[in-house]
Amino acid sequence: MSEIIAENDPRIALGHQRMLDYWTSIGVVEDDVISFLINPMFTGAPAWPNTRQAYRIIRTAHSLILASDGLADPFVDTDMSDVSGYGMEAYLEIAGAQSWPLDQIMDSAAFQLIKMVAQNVAGHGGVDALLDKYGVLSMALPLDVELAEGWHDADGQLGVLLGVSFAGRPDRVDLPFGPCRITSVTPIRPSELAVAARSASARQALAAALAALPGSPGFDADRPALPIN
Repeated sequence: MSEIIAENDPRIALGHQRMLDYWTSIGVVEDDVISFLINPMFTGAPAWPNTRQAYRIIRTAHSLILASDGLADPFVDTDMSDVSGYGMEAYLEIAGAQSWPLDQIMDSAAFQLIKMVAQNVAGHGGVDALLDKYGVLSMALPLDVELAEGWHDADGQLGVLLGVSFAGRPDRVDLPFGPCRITSVTPIRPSELAVAARSASARQALAAALAALPGSPGFDADRPALPIN
């Protein structure tokens, strides 16, 4: 069904091109997306709007970006006149990883993390309305492997913020079916996760502090915990 829609509705191809143009304005985009021989929805993962589940690889001069590609596709079995899927795509930026080869990316905790965030978004039916309401969201995710030493809590979970706005990373793209939020996934240390869990204002203060840090907006494993009370 989705393949037929993609072939017959030029708006889908236009939407994909606009997303490609967005990422091309930031870095060098790999020609091929990461996709799956068997769609994860057939092995128990949540379905994405147009069933297509993929991830883009973008390399900047100082970082690697892994981005979901399909959360903002229009829903199948609708007239698709005004719905941009879940209204967002998520991305994770890793400082200093711009030269990682594909096999290292596929085996990395970073790729596992962006997949887990994307599947959580799909499983919740999207979080765009929550981002509109609260500005920044926090999550604690049980990764199988550590992203980096000192970043997981005592239960083996990694905290992340969704929606931190970084300079040079516009957070909106206009697609044929509506606006798409480009949502950053920012790992945070356990002490920061505890702060983020307190309130929306605490998350916003933490997000502002992270956005103000010098250097690349990407995840830096050596970054010390922020002194936020």
